[in-house]
Amino acid sequence: MKRELLLSLTLSMLASTAFALPAADQATPQVKDSHSVFSQTVAADGSDRTPQGQTLAEGGNDRLKEKGLITQDGSDRTPQGQTLAADGSDRTPQGQTLAADGSDRTPQGQTLAADGTDRTPQGQTLAADGSDRTPQGQTLAEGGSDRTPQGQTLAEGGGDRVIERNSAVS
Repeated sequence: MKRELLLSLTLSMLASTAFALPAADQATPQVKDSHSVFSQTVAADGSDRTPQGQTLAEGGNDRLKEKGLITQDGSDRTPQGQTLAADGSDRTPQGQTLAADGSDRTPQGQTLAADGTDRTPQGQTLAADGSDRTPQGQTLAEGGSDRTPQGQTLAEGGGDRVIERNSAVS
């Protein structure tokens, strides 16, 4: 048992030294009076990396601790990753667009235009002049006349064709 243990220990020591680097290739820390102990790599174009791995570019573009991006042109990112553009247009936390001209979208995705026209939740158009459509697609005119589901005209004065037709037949 001891013999097998000694043999396995010897073989493991030989195997570990077989893959070791030669002494000339091993990296050794160098300490000099004019240099720091820890060296950092700096690229030829002037960009380098901070200890946290964030990039510092020569053009003034850098990353914050919150991982937001700040650029020279005034556009940046909030900590939640939303874009704030220099022209005043931005996005809400739900991703809806708020345009600088006053037009926007509701949480259900309906368009609210700056001129006052909009859409109902069922997708029907409500015009600024007061005319609209019923859920069945019939037109309701501002003047008060409308059509029945069978397509007959009902006049504003109260008379309709059904009564006149029934009177004419009898």
